[in-house]
Amino acid sequence: MREVKQVIEMPDFKGNLSDLGGPSANMYGMSGRNKNACEKCRRPSCVHPQICPNLNTDHSKLLDIYRSVDALPGIKHSYIGSGVRYDLLLHRSKDEASNKAAMEYTRELICHHVSGRLKVAPEHTSDRVLYLMRKPSFSQFYDFKRIFDRINREEGLRQQIIPYFISSHPGCHEEDMAELAVITKGLDFHLEQVQDFTPTPMTNATETWYTGYDPYTLEPIFSAKTQKEKLAQRQFFFWYKPEERRGIEQSLRRIGRPDLIAKLYSGMPPSQGNKHKSYNPNFRNENNRAKHHSEKPREEKRGRDRRHR
Repeated sequence: MREVKQVIEMPDFKGNLSDLGGPSANMYGMSGRNKNACEKCRRPSCVHPQICPNLNTDHSKLLDIYRSVDALPGIKHSYIGSGVRYDLLLHRSKDEASNKAAMEYTRELICHHVSGRLKVAPEHTSDRVLYLMRKPSFSQFYDFKRIFDRINREEGLRQQIIPYFISSHPGCHEEDMAELAVITKGLDFHLEQVQDFTPTPMTNATETWYTGYDPYTLEPIFSAKTQKEKLAQRQFFFWYKPEERRGIEQSLRRIGRPDLIAKLYSGMPPSQGNKHKSYNPNFRNENNRAKHHSEKPREEKRGRDRRHR
């Protein structure tokens, strides 16, 4: 609250807070109910593979902050830009008060703190890859999207949910990305919020990427490391772009999944070749080679030579 009041006093502030959340927007004030149990606990995560029953998932404190901020003179709107963990909103604990607060928070968030598009991070559609990411099953994204769409209908809103996905995470193969493309197409998404995995020091994923092994089970884990391997995965984010289609079809045949071609392109006209540069490193087309600014078409150069003879 102190920080928000300082922002209000800034001369260029127009009344809209673009992000009242943070990296994990709805984990404010959450901690273990029994601190002694937390001190002895050897789990690496409070929320994976399941949410710990000792974790207090009550959203009441956060609701109080949202409403207190909106009540301040000078605040027109306060938005949550990203970081919402929908698995915490969907979690049902033995504490009915916490469950009620989670449902109340979900409606408050969707009705009053979305600026038209709510960004969430399922990160992948493969439960096997998600397990390595320590993220919940993709089925929970379906559950949250149904709630999001229902509340929008009830409130007469026309907001969008924008998912964020990662390619080339340790454990992810081309086939996983191909299935991600089919699943997100079925959800009517043309993906925008995407990223290729970048190793970050002091993380479990980076240790897996570097060593090639799951540090907990010592199971060998594949990681895409070369540019060719990474771009082969990344192209599936953009299945809807005409310049990607031919390369994607070639990749699907190469990995033994031609059945997915019909799922991606059923009802669409046949590929006419690539007119633009493709992300697919397995497709070579000299017409797609980026030209240096000094290069001119051959006929134009000949014409210029004739003029100067």
